[in-house]
Amino acid sequence: MRIQWNEDKRQKVLTERSLDFADLEDLLYQPYIEDQSLSYSEQYRIIGFARGRLATFIVEYRQDALGDFIWVVTAWRSTLQEQKSYEQETQ
Repeated sequence: MRIQWNEDKRQKVLTERSLDFADLEDLLYQPYIEDQSLSYSEQYRIIGFARGRLATFIVEYRQDALGDFIWVVTAWRSTLQEQKSYEQETQ
């Protein structure tokens, strides 16, 4: 599936958090967990390993003239609670 993002937001997150939205593609080929956001029903949280670190991505599933794609909203290093959730779900 295609992955897209706002380039300005990607650069900001890359600079501030050392996480690259482009790493989501590799993360999706490894064990990961996904759930729907409680705050925004159109958004999903994906937790998995990106470049050897456990990371959390917030994404939306969208469509355009070419079909379905994943829109990356933001990303951060996973919190302790997110780490526990990942460990529980992937074991």
